[in-house]
Amino acid sequence: MAHDNGSQPSTAEERTPLLPHDKLKKTGGNSILPLLLLSGFLISLTFGITQVPILYVFRVMTCDAYYEKHTPDPSAIDRCAKHEIEAGASRAFAVLSASTSIFGLVNLMVAGWTIKRLGVKRALIIQVFWPAVRVFFQIIGIMKGSNTGIAIVQASQILTVFGGPNGYVLCLNSFVADVVGHEARTGALGRLQGLMFIGAAIGFLIGGVVGDAFGVIEPFHMAFISFLVCCVYVALALPATAPPETRNDTPSRQVLGISRFFGPLRIFTPQKWVLPDGRTTTQFGALTLGIGVFLGILATGYITILLQQYATSRFHFGTKDNGYLIFIYFSLRGAFLSLLFPRIIARGRKWLKSRVAKQQDKSQNDESQDNEPLISDQPIAPNEVEVMDPMENEEPPNPAPQDEQETFAFDLFYARFSVLLDAILTGAAMFVTQGWQMYIVALILPFSAGTGAASKGTILQMLPSSDRTDALSGITLVENIARLSTTAVFGLVFSALANVGKSHLVFICNASVALLAFIILCLSRFPPQGSKRAEHV
Repeated sequence: MAHDNGSQPSTAEERTPLLPHDKLKKTGGNSILPLLLLSGFLISLTFGITQVPILYVFRVMTCDAYYEKHTPDPSAIDRCAKHEIEAGASRAFAVLSASTSIFGLVNLMVAGWTIKRLGVKRALIIQVFWPAVRVFFQIIGIMKGSNTGIAIVQASQILTVFGGPNGYVLCLNSFVADVVGHEARTGALGRLQGLMFIGAAIGFLIGGVVGDAFGVIEPFHMAFISFLVCCVYVALALPATAPPETRNDTPSRQVLGISRFFGPLRIFTPQKWVLPDGRTTTQFGALTLGIGVFLGILATGYITILLQQYATSRFHFGTKDNGYLIFIYFSLRGAFLSLLFPRIIARGRKWLKSRVAKQQDKSQNDESQDNEPLISDQPIAPNEVEVMDPMENEEPPNPAPQDEQETFAFDLFYARFSVLLDAILTGAAMFVTQGWQMYIVALILPFSAGTGAASKGTILQMLPSSDRTDALSGITLVENIARLSTTAVFGLVFSALANVGKSHLVFICNASVALLAFIILCLSRFPPQGSKRAEHV
């Protein structure tokens, strides 16, 4: 990788702590961390309770609306097992997901603004309270049923602006980052990520079992009460936090607040580099990495909903069956990201680093290089790697001390082939012919996780240290946009295929997007060694 010696140091503003975390650490960061981990587990569990039943709810309400104008077949085993109903339910859910995509992005800005104005604890309470209000209106919509109920449930998503899953994850990440020191921060965020996955998995299971045993509306009652309990827990268990010190900003400075949300995307613009031989070239490594990550998350982010929709449509899975299915997927994914993935990354980095060291020893006196290398030996400090948002994707713990050099070349390699493995496994799912085989799919798909996490280490090497804060923000923003968009995009695809009785082809569509992501990631590479940025020459 090219070394950029002209990088400017980070501004004071970039290094200003969000909260007075020194005071929090003095009160005992180690004692606060378990409380935060438990908060992440409980809140994720609560959000997961309604995720499985809501798919079944839309199917039931669409079915009711359909038979308001049609006569049911008395000999049908499942009167809702019609292509028109499945397609209609998928369209209705796609509208729900599209609104969640828009409101979820706004929720990130609202949550960030609330943290700065009110402090992270109050912001977290707000992010948990408003989902309780949203679930309350969803209960009303389910009781109404038919098209009216669908409209009420869809309209309730506007409350996601004030509180939702994106906002609470941001609050918890900020809280953990403030109470934990630099050395342990990445590991703490990893533990939080793992517990969130496990909590969500248990929530999926509880929602499916309760909905199947006591009625599809009961998981929503349970979630409503659980959200309120979580609010009380956060208010009583977590320490009070003060908002960060504010200054009298000028109007022009305040306008920059909104532009900063999309501002980090500038890191993906092509950049000019001067090669060792004096030639100037345009490098597209960051751009192709961003596009590849977007497509990769777009493909993998839909898997959980796709498994449920396909299992319900093809094999008539109920809420309990889908609950078990998603519990398997999420629990294994959480275990993989928390336990196996960090070890794979650590050993892969060590292996590649030793390999590169041997190659550099052999070619130490060679000044001409014919091929452009794909790997880097630029050191990255652990405290720079740790400034991140581990939403759905988390960087593995970095065990190296701060002054130890470490290569992240393996991250790019892992990002490429995890997407390729996901494309293969997802495409193979179209050959599923029996219901029990869906559980096999849920067992093997989690082992292709980690694309977004691996991309973070890569983007950090492609940019100077002065841009690394924006690098992490930019790649996280790309992941969030892709994750929030995937259900809307593939929901419409599933609806169109289900309408013609070819719903199994959605796995091919999903795998094709993942394969395209792999191809684009293969085009991503570092500038040639010895190159310098044009603006620093």
